[in-house]
Amino acid sequence: MALLSLIMKTHGDRERVFAMSSEEMIIGRSQGCDLRIPLPQVSTAHCKISEDGPERVLESLDDMVETRVNGVRIKRTVLCDEDVVEIGPVTFHVAITGGPGGSNFEIHREESAGE
Repeated sequence: MALLSLIMKTHGDRERVFAMSSEEMIIGRSQGCDLRIPLPQVSTAHCKISEDGPERVLESLDDMVETRVNGVRIKRTVLCDEDVVEIGPVTFHVAITGGPGGSNFEIHREESAGE
């Protein structure tokens, strides 16, 4: 089964990886979201990623805010490996591993002293 991860680059080449661990991932500002982005530009329940057979579908949950994939505002779309998802001011890179057409990748994390 293919695994979807959202990769957020922070502070240079560091990466934070958020793996989709269930059939649905709600992304937003609310404490109850699976992936919480505590920024005012992000809706309390901004969007969700869900399984639809072998596909992973991204759906906007709030028409007042923008969710973009590869620079295009979306309401609902199928995610592909290497797509770029923008949720408010935050950008994620999609990685789909272990499935047909998905890449296998290694995540290189920079460890800094004091973290």
